[in-house]
Amino acid sequence: MRKPGQMDWRHSLMRSAGSLVTCLCLLLSSCIRVGPKKIPGDRFNYATAIATSWKEQMLTNVVKLRYMEPPVFLDVQQIVTQYTLEGSATVNTPDWSGNPAGSAANLYGRWAESPTITYNLMSGDRFIKSLLEPASPLSLLELIQSGWPVDAVFEVAVKGINGLYAASGAERSRHQGDPRFYQVVKLMRELQMRNCFNIRVQGGKGGEETVFVFRKEHPDPETRAISKTVRELLGLSQTAAEFHVAFGSLNKDDTEIAFLTRSMLDILMETSAGVDIPQAEIDEGRVTKPLMGKTEDELSLQHLIHVKSSTKKPEATDAFAAIPYHGYWFWIDDRDLSSKRGLAFLMTLLTLASPGATIAPPVLTISKP
Repeated sequence: MRKPGQMDWRHSLMRSAGSLVTCLCLLLSSCIRVGPKKIPGDRFNYATAIATSWKEQMLTNVVKLRYMEPPVFLDVQQIVTQYTLEGSATVNTPDWSGNPAGSAANLYGRWAESPTITYNLMSGDRFIKSLLEPASPLSLLELIQSGWPVDAVFEVAVKGINGLYAASGAERSRHQGDPRFYQVVKLMRELQMRNCFNIRVQGGKGGEETVFVFRKEHPDPETRAISKTVRELLGLSQTAAEFHVAFGSLNKDDTEIAFLTRSMLDILMETSAGVDIPQAEIDEGRVTKPLMGKTEDELSLQHLIHVKSSTKKPEATDAFAAIPYHGYWFWIDDRDLSSKRGLAFLMTLLTLASPGATIAPPVLTISKP
């Protein structure tokens, strides 16, 4: 015999549970398309994290070379992120006697994000070659063509031009630089800012070749004088229109320009001279001492990247990149635009380093003064 009001109570409970299940279903249906909503945030967050780690990795290796430790590079090869959204609901209704069989309703939900990041240790024969092989003149000319200052590229990546050598602060090859080398690259920079040369790729006997072309006619006497001085400093003919570019220490005649380029490892070692090492580390002989040049020009390579050091971690707003090492913090000031550009330049050169690259001789054309 049912008690009065028993059916009303049971029906009310069932209606409440049904309403609860309906709300849960609506909630799940509104969140079921998780993937598209996660793309904007995740894409830029991962990109920012990779860029930050890349800067810090390069900075770490530059600092390590001052401590005579070998550089180690770890590449992020793949990122796979899996999202899981689960939900369920159960309703327990009372029996016909009015006794509850359990909870009126049970709700269950689970959200999970499972990122899988694959790293690739840059090592082995191919990577060693990319570090030890001299930089390809073609790659350097492409950087110049894309807008990089010719003096910055040559001072960093070129050891010598037609027997005029840059200074070296590396422990194994320390020597003073020839002032004429820095005069040449400065004048080349002047010509670049005046849009007096460009680079193009054209067909040759052995396939494609790069041509370095200077403007045939200079609009003002000052530009003509700069072009003439470049020829004189490099020992080039004043009447020839084109000059073959070769890889080597010295040019064979006055119609050839010989570039002796640095390897990526050489460039990193030279750049490490710009790291401010705490005096205590220098006094204890833990690091190499940089070569002090005779002129400001010879110190330009050290100024490619100026790395500060401190005992405390710099503020996040002050540091473009910061890493802890050997009990100190080493960092690049975010207001130091030259060093920020220099770090980007190093990362670009490492990317361009090709294990199997051949040194193809382009042709350099300088107009008659």
